[in-house]
Amino acid sequence: MNKRGRASAWLWTLLALLAIVAVGVAACGDDDDDDGGDEATKGFSEAGYKLAGFKEVTVDSGAAIKVGISSALSGDVKGLGEPIANAAELAGDGVTIKGHKIEFVREDDLCSPDGGTAAADRLIKAGVVAVVGPICSGATVASQPQYEKAGITTISPSATAPGNTNPARSEGPYVTFFRTTFSDAIQGPTQAKFAKEKLNAKTAYIVFDTDAYGTGLRDAFKAAFEKDGGKIVGQPEGFAKKTTDFKAIIANIKKEKPDLVYFSGFYAEATPFLKQLRAEADLKDTPFLTGDGPKNDELLKGAGEAAEGAYFSLPTPSQKGAAFDAFAKKYEEKTKKKAESGTFVAEAYDAGTVIVKALEKVATDDGGKLKIDLKKLNEAIRDTVLDGASGKVDFGNNGDNLGGTETPVSLWQVKDGKFVEIK
Repeated sequence: MNKRGRASAWLWTLLALLAIVAVGVAACGDDDDDDGGDEATKGFSEAGYKLAGFKEVTVDSGAAIKVGISSALSGDVKGLGEPIANAAELAGDGVTIKGHKIEFVREDDLCSPDGGTAAADRLIKAGVVAVVGPICSGATVASQPQYEKAGITTISPSATAPGNTNPARSEGPYVTFFRTTFSDAIQGPTQAKFAKEKLNAKTAYIVFDTDAYGTGLRDAFKAAFEKDGGKIVGQPEGFAKKTTDFKAIIANIKKEKPDLVYFSGFYAEATPFLKQLRAEADLKDTPFLTGDGPKNDELLKGAGEAAEGAYFSLPTPSQKGAAFDAFAKKYEEKTKKKAESGTFVAEAYDAGTVIVKALEKVATDDGGKLKIDLKKLNEAIRDTVLDGASGKVDFGNNGDNLGGTETPVSLWQVKDGKFVEIK
């Protein structure tokens, strides 16, 4: 189809950077091995498509159409996962398709590989026809084979690792995976440019979560920063989930005296890290730059004054326009919270909306029962173009969102205890 050949100018430029980081990302075992060819953006892998276990699903008369939500509903990043789940469900409010309501089935994926596979197993057994999520890259990488085998299409609002759409396998991308957010192959270079041009950073010290998200964003930033003449000082230091003591890492940072401390991970670990970093007099004013994982109100609460002045990036354009305003009104009425306070909530709503619209196209009535061909549902999702709450959603053949704008990454700073967008 003509749509499958489309890609905006900014994406082609950034795909060149993706080729640079490919070797390093592939070494992590669960990230990108794309060689910069057309496979990821133009020609979808027929070999990969044949692996999908698409089938026809029957929804009994009077029964609801089940759509899954795979999100972090407990644990350290519940503050990210619950708002995403709430937003996704709004897409089905009041919707009936040929007399059948939409029922969203939530499963807790814990933002982890094991949690992701367990949630996928439960959702598949529950009979869902599509899934919003998983929300984290670790859970996504682990569960993609299950969803592919079952023929269940997933749309993540927030899994940003490059390898999610360019996996290290000969069959090419998973045909059952899409995302409404943007790849860290875009976010990392944007961060590097900001570090050099706005923060005047010539050297950076990298601290990263060792999961798929942390390593993917680390590699994207590192490659772009070094390509632009920057120098990574010390040895990039990884940490495991639930780490709370960063004193040894901070001692190493102190020795190197970098112009910038770069952190790729989530707010659960960024909170104690920031507090311990700012407790060192020599590092009190060193710029701190991170991505979307820590940009959460829970970090502001936990880190307090230590978060002041910190910089964050978010792989989404500035949220504005009639579609966002309409969503924000619904979200605030339902949750009693501002939509702007939830990271990736607009993307989650759009993911749910894409699924609902595709279901409206392909579901057929059979004497009161509903027939849903999962292959046709997948194709309808792939062909959807949506002017959504998060911006334009327009999927490329590897599942990446090719919509958005020429600058699909926004930058933020904590000022007076609040996230303020840098214009």
